[in-house]
Amino acid sequence: MDYQRGVITGESVWRAIVLYGANSATYKFAFGATLLEIAATGRDHVTLDELAPRYAELLCQALQRQPRQGTSGRSKFLDACRAFNTGDLDLDTLRRRTVQLGFVNVIDAFPKLGGEQAPVRYYEDRRKSPAPGLVLRDELLELARSVHAPDLDAETAARWRLVETAWATGVSGALLASSPSSTPSLVYDSGTQHLVLQAGHRRKSVTGVVAALNGYQDGRCAYCNQLMARERSGPIVEHVLPWKLLTRDWNGPDVDAVWNLVLSCEPCNAVKRDRAPHESWMPWLEQRNNDLIESRHPLRDVLMAQTGATAALRRATLKGAYRRATELLPIVWTPPMGTHMA
Repeated sequence: MDYQRGVITGESVWRAIVLYGANSATYKFAFGATLLEIAATGRDHVTLDELAPRYAELLCQALQRQPRQGTSGRSKFLDACRAFNTGDLDLDTLRRRTVQLGFVNVIDAFPKLGGEQAPVRYYEDRRKSPAPGLVLRDELLELARSVHAPDLDAETAARWRLVETAWATGVSGALLASSPSSTPSLVYDSGTQHLVLQAGHRRKSVTGVVAALNGYQDGRCAYCNQLMARERSGPIVEHVLPWKLLTRDWNGPDVDAVWNLVLSCEPCNAVKRDRAPHESWMPWLEQRNNDLIESRHPLRDVLMAQTGATAALRRATLKGAYRRATELLPIVWTPPMGTHMA
């Protein structure tokens, strides 16, 4: 990500928080979505009473979608949300319990990366003031009004679905391996543009590929490094090693799996066609996959199952796949200059 490589912007740091922050519970997803919604109204101060309804609503919806929303055995706050869902708690009581229990850790933990304060601050904690709440800083207000805001919302939702899937399935290298075919796998469905969990003949849609991968590319094309416009077709899901390999005598790793998927702009997609990129570009994909693995949950285990448990094994897998691909499809494409990650 740009943030990790020295380019610090409001959107790149927000993406880093969503992708790399702790996932001990899904509070951060609901909290981040609530903050962006409120900031989009232009308000620069919000009380916990005002934050609580939408924050609790998002978590109640998530619990209906997937009963597990954390790694700890019990959560009094999530129990209150469950009680509301079953009709055992009224809305006003849920709001009071959300104010009392729902913000205990998330306000402090949300803006931290690797235990350290993120380089961009989005709010000031005013929980000890007469009207406990947050002061929303200009950085958050500008982010909520920017062209990036819809993408950030979609990426947060996608990340949330992936985490839910990981917890619901007890994701591990064995569970989401790309083989054997009888084992569930997370693969790309070109018809729906979604990642799907496949077990035998059963396929369950998890989340959209574009939203799931866009944050890791900071909204930029994998090949030309230009921001991908929201207008026209927007980002296109690209098979780095072409899908056409499946029509040849291909015996490498599944090209429909996450390790081989990136997002590109329409012009690069159109000119690349059914060709592999030049070998000099491939370190970009290696680094992107390592970034996915560093994000811990949930694509880490998927990528490690697909490409290797260590960086050395992953590099060897990628080099071997590239060699086999270019033997079958020898004409390669050289992406525009200046796109390689440091």
